[in-house]
Amino acid sequence: MADSVRERIMKHLQTTLETITVANGYANTLNLVERCLQRGQSLNPPMAYLLEGSDDTQEGGPLSGNGGLLSRQFDVGIVLLVQQDEDTDAKSASEVMNSLIADVQEALQLDVRRGDLAVNTEETSVSPVQIEEGQPMLSCTVAYRISYRHSRLDPTQAG
Repeated sequence: MADSVRERIMKHLQTTLETITVANGYANTLNLVERCLQRGQSLNPPMAYLLEGSDDTQEGGPLSGNGGLLSRQFDVGIVLLVQQDEDTDAKSASEVMNSLIADVQEALQLDVRRGDLAVNTEETSVSPVQIEEGQPMLSCTVAYRISYRHSRLDPTQAG
């Protein structure tokens, strides 16, 4: 069975984030990009993992009749993790985090239609940078809302 439009969008997001490397012209390289795993997440900062949020239908519109298209929006959080380098001359973890946020923002704006699977990809927020006392790790979530359409009768058919 074919993947749903939502699943294909999630795969596109992961592939897009995996392009964030210094070799591709970004300021940072993401060592790892993961979706939520049943066994738990790996740890290899700087890294990102994707959290899927709510998925809501949008009523109405010219294509929404029986057998037509269903418009939807879903939220995605991109959780970024960076670790302070032990080298005292290195950039602060906060500086690295701000740079990484900018890389994610740039990468996701290159194709807001997610390979023609989505109508739009809109950044909705950047969370405060979080740190746990005694831990050299910082985290931050960049949130997006993705609008897309699929066949009312077949969620694998993009509209």
